[in-house]
Amino acid sequence: MGLAGAAAGEAQFQRARLLVGALMRAGVRRAVTSPGSRSTPLVLAALDAAAAGLDVASIIDERAAGFFALGQARATGMPTVLICTSGTAPAHYLPAMMEAREAGVPLIALTADRPIELMDCAAPQTTDQTKLFGSFVNHFAEVDLAGPVDPLSLRAIRRTAAQAVFRSRWPRPAAVHVNVRARKPLEPEAGAGDGSLAAAVDALLREPIEAAVPAAQPDPAALDRAAALCRQAARGLIVAGPLPLPPPPAREAAADAFGLAALARRTGFPLLAEATSQSRFVEGSAAGEASCLADCLGTAWTADGGNTLPVPDLILQVGASPVSAGTQRLLEACGAPQVVVSDGPWTDPAGLGSAFLLGDVGSTVAGLCSALESASPAAGVATWRRDVLDLCCRFQGAVANLVAGSRPGAFHDGEVTRRAALATPSGALLMLGNSLPVRLVETWVGQLGHRVWVASQRGLGGIDGLIAGFLGSLSTGEFPAGVLVVGDVSLLHDLDGLTAASEYRDGPPAVIVVIDNRGGRIFERLPIASSEVFRSPEGRHWVTPHRVDFPGLAQAFGLPCDRVDTAPALERGFAAALGRRGVSLVVARTVPGALAQGEKALSRAMAAFPGS
Repeated sequence: MGLAGAAAGEAQFQRARLLVGALMRAGVRRAVTSPGSRSTPLVLAALDAAAAGLDVASIIDERAAGFFALGQARATGMPTVLICTSGTAPAHYLPAMMEAREAGVPLIALTADRPIELMDCAAPQTTDQTKLFGSFVNHFAEVDLAGPVDPLSLRAIRRTAAQAVFRSRWPRPAAVHVNVRARKPLEPEAGAGDGSLAAAVDALLREPIEAAVPAAQPDPAALDRAAALCRQAARGLIVAGPLPLPPPPAREAAADAFGLAALARRTGFPLLAEATSQSRFVEGSAAGEASCLADCLGTAWTADGGNTLPVPDLILQVGASPVSAGTQRLLEACGAPQVVVSDGPWTDPAGLGSAFLLGDVGSTVAGLCSALESASPAAGVATWRRDVLDLCCRFQGAVANLVAGSRPGAFHDGEVTRRAALATPSGALLMLGNSLPVRLVETWVGQLGHRVWVASQRGLGGIDGLIAGFLGSLSTGEFPAGVLVVGDVSLLHDLDGLTAASEYRDGPPAVIVVIDNRGGRIFERLPIASSEVFRSPEGRHWVTPHRVDFPGLAQAFGLPCDRVDTAPALERGFAAALGRRGVSLVVARTVPGALAQGEKALSRAMAAFPGS
């Protein structure tokens, strides 16, 4: 019969098997499907590939599936493949595709589509999916499963798969969209064909195919100029904003994930490492002294009035822009030259950058250390570092005193975030929701004394898919446990993410800590809060109060849940949740207004703390 003689359904399945198998050959290890008919050949191919080691998850909703896959890719550094049917289904991937682009996370979406002859004629579930995700993807390609099966056409499918993996990782990781057209019959016919097409596919899949991703290195001359600025600075400050999770081998091999502690020691500069920088929560009680770690400096500087320290005369900004409002104010106030170290984006929203070192962050930092190898810090650096670390030490002491002296009825969001971080086990994943949690950690959580890896979705800073993304990251088995801190509105925004709990099953303890403050309280910190409309009943358009019974919600999803409203109860809830496998909810009901009162008390506590 030959290759061209295979029955239509069998030929489509074999081409789909070649596409998915070639993706595996190029390094893909995970796929996430959502139910649908047109994607049947692709799902069958993924299930066939499961025998060769492809991990295949099923998530009902494409939006949750997109973020689940994003979480997997964030944890592993390799793309997860998404598979969905045609019509509106792929549109639900858009938020995850946008986040992947801005956060530098690889993804591959295989979107099933109707054949060309059904376009523009009102055929059911048919729309224009060509370049559906526009500029949010690194690459777009099309595959027609009902196309030719000659050797050149089959090799083109193999090449398309390898290109998809490569383009999802270079020049900067992001999503790739492969639109896959299929015709009925969508299922392979029983006993169809003579096996020659399957044999040809098997032979192609035995052939190795790999496209090495080049490492972008910073310009040596630019490194020398940045090193010269460092040698001249008496009050340099390293500011590390959000940085990605290092790939698994790097997490196991290096305590200093991006070399920032080494850079701080080489320059003598304090290291202001935000929680999302992977350089804040490190091993050892002496980590601050060893790495010059100036934890929560921005908030400490603000709480102290901003006038007890001279401003920095050089900023080394590493990674994305800092989240802390105090840090942002410090950078704007100093007016110093800024050297921006970034893995690709032009990270300079305030227009303060003076020099840009673009390339692999770890390599850039190592190159800068090398350029400074024979240099001695400028006069005054040691005094500056000591004064900065003293300020941070006073601030942490004041915070500890405030939390220890917390009165009944004053349980607030910052205390929940602090206790959640402290309870996160060594080596585990701490994920911080956007809006309040990622900001609260910069006030209420200093050093932990043990290594915790921090995940966030700071690419676009939205509340989309936080539950699904968290469970996706943990589903990879890369972490012994995980804790997610989110607000109540963020949980309600991603309720479909809880459907992933059934796919997660009895994985490592996954604790979702919900700060129930009855709405989006971050708006109380913004200028709108002083307006008359905000204080009126129409303020609900911002705060979005709710009356959701979270324990009842957890019961509907079959999840254990503790509702707590005191610090001791919160600690007991953490202990119970971390002692069981699978997903648990801990709902912390905080007192309205208590957070604002606690933050106002920080300045008074700083003034009263010894050493002021």
